[in-house]
Amino acid sequence: MKKSEDSKNLCKECTICCEHVAIEIDTPRSKEDFQHIIWYVLHENILVFKDHDNKWFIEFKTKCESLDNKGLCKIYPFRPKICRDYSHKDCERYAHGKYYKIMLKKRKDVLNYIKKYTVIKNLS
Repeated sequence: MKKSEDSKNLCKECTICCEHVAIEIDTPRSKEDFQHIIWYVLHENILVFKDHDNKWFIEFKTKCESLDNKGLCKIYPFRPKICRDYSHKDCERYAHGKYYKIMLKKRKDVLNYIKKYTVIKNLS
């Protein structure tokens, strides 16, 4: 199989990268920072994570409006640069469980993180 055919099959039947938006945020250090994270995760389809480079992100689970009902991009030739630049090396499908270092989905996750990894005593 040619290299171009290998690349073409990497995303076959997969739309993971088209079903969320992740934006880098500042590393939380204060009570106020963690209050914000709690507020984020109290909302539906939002999580906060730290990757293996120790960068923090807020992730919005939301499907791209350009996906058709077969999971194909309807604007593929004209897709945004961020889509064209995305590499399978960055994809959680190929990260073998190593995409997230820390994942905070719920308030209790944030409180447990604070207790385990910070010197913050309480959030009041």
